Amino acid sequence: MYLGWIDYGVLVLLLIISGAIGIYQGCLRSKKVSTQEFLVGDGQMKILPTAMSLLASLTSAASLLGMPVEVYYYGTMFIYCVFSWLISTYITMKFFIPKYHYIGCVSIYAYLEERFSLTIRILVTSSYIVITVLYMAVIIYGPSLALSQVTGLNIWIAVGSCGLVCTIYTSFGGIKAVIWTDVIQSLVMFIGLILSIIFGIIDAGGLSIVFEKLKNGNRLQFSVITLDPSIRYTIWSVLIGVTFSSTAQYACIQTQAQRYMCVKNTRSAQKVVWIHYGMNVFMQMLFLFVGCLVYAKYNQCDPLQAKRISRSDQLYPLFVIETLGKYYGLTGIFIACILSATLSTYSSGVNSIATVIIEDIYKRLSNKHSMSNEHQLILSKVLSAIFGCLTVLMAFVVSYMKSNIITIIIQIFGAFAAPILGLYLLGLFSSRVKSQSALVAFFLCLIFQIFMLFGSIFTIKPTNKHGGRLATSLIGCIPSINVTHSRIIHTTNSNIFVSLFSISPLWFIFNGTMLTIILGIIFSFILDSKDSKIIDPLLLVSRYEIFPCLPKQTVIEKNNTISNNDNIIEHESMI
Repeated sequence: MYLGWIDYGVLVLLLIISGAIGIYQGCLRSKKVSTQEFLVGDGQMKILPTAMSLLASLTSAASLLGMPVEVYYYGTMFIYCVFSWLISTYITMKFFIPKYHYIGCVSIYAYLEERFSLTIRILVTSSYIVITVLYMAVIIYGPSLALSQVTGLNIWIAVGSCGLVCTIYTSFGGIKAVIWTDVIQSLVMFIGLILSIIFGIIDAGGLSIVFEKLKNGNRLQFSVITLDPSIRYTIWSVLIGVTFSSTAQYACIQTQAQRYMCVKNTRSAQKVVWIHYGMNVFMQMLFLFVGCLVYAKYNQCDPLQAKRISRSDQLYPLFVIETLGKYYGLTGIFIACILSATLSTYSSGVNSIATVIIEDIYKRLSNKHSMSNEHQLILSKVLSAIFGCLTVLMAFVVSYMKSNIITIIIQIFGAFAAPILGLYLLGLFSSRVKSQSALVAFFLCLIFQIFMLFGSIFTIKPTNKHGGRLATSLIGCIPSINVTHSRIIHTTNSNIFVSLFSISPLWFIFNGTMLTIILGIIFSFILDSKDSKIIDPLLLVSRYEIFPCLPKQTVIEKNNTISNNDNIIEHESMI
């Protein structure tokens, strides 16, 4: 099936609006953009747009294409993520955001230099850059896959087009352009998902029929409590694993945390994360409903087994083609929805990479703590172009990975984000751990996580390590599909590495974070006994912050260049 003129019109309109916002913010709205305005909007962005931007940067095309597939194959256990996100949001709001505003730097990794050393700051920044490039490669490949499936458009033309548009409006308009395009793009995502649900229910014949098919197919999963770590979605992997993963995303990754520095003070940033939580829950419930509708449609004829699609990530686009394709313009809205998720995440990543390279590496190593606006803009554009090209090259590598997109994201993010979260938790909660022990713990954990990443990707899992994947059927395929079924012999594999690499990817960050913490504490007794560095007590989480019932300790901003004094509570418009 190919797109009509109305569908193409929707896509072109989205690209024009995104580009126009960048040009307006960069060229028309203000003739001379300051460094602070380019990176964090002078700390004067409003709460609601910033929260929507945070949602858009976290909701990538990998989520849009991958989460409905997770429901299709694993059922509804991921609904318990609502509680994990609540805990992560509280931890971020309570312990991380006040420290970032106290430091007062554009980059959140400045905290690591204040708490540990410049070496750790640069190493963590480098790890963040690797995460973000790989992450962007996956999310830019995802929508291109959808476009290729629907329109027959060459997938690499789609990849290049997405990268080009994002680079242009990010380089012109800075963080303000990113945030306001994110607002538009998040609205498009909501519209696309809601339309998929409405017409999906109509196509299925009503909610009661959908519910009956889910029940018969064992997709209504709410009580998986097994302790087997290879099962992807259990109460434990969701409540523990996703809590650690979400905390790393919300609190330790510059792409998201940079939004907290775009508003004027700590209290405003805390409002941003709570509003984001509400919108994120709503968005994820839409993913859940879409996944249920996809299963209801294909419960008797799995498209992947029937060879109608080549990868599970194409399942949702196929559903849209066959459900919305007969209505003019709706397929275009769906593709615009996927494209919006890509543009928002990609632009946020490009802007944040430019920020950390300038703030954490260039300025710190060259001792140039102040840069002219012209120098800042030129360097940002060059960095955007370089990392845009690198992302496209990495997208070519991602195309050869056989796992679905959301699994690749979880594995890559878990490998590199775990030691970063571990360092932050050591820095916040342990005054004993100093620079040397933190550095050793970071390296050892990173080596272990990379080992786990490659092992989980390239190891062939035994049949008894299926991760809790539920059965699919071909009995309703018309015409009949002849599928050769090989005899499956369930054997117990005693290879410790196979068992290790079969662990659910939801445990990746938890395992790595705990390893970093344990190693950091152990090595602190060996390496830090002679470290005489005096730690600023305001860089640590005090007992007053952990137990709010105790008398509160006043915390002020260390550097007031970005945010104003939080002790003055001001009434602020949400819009």
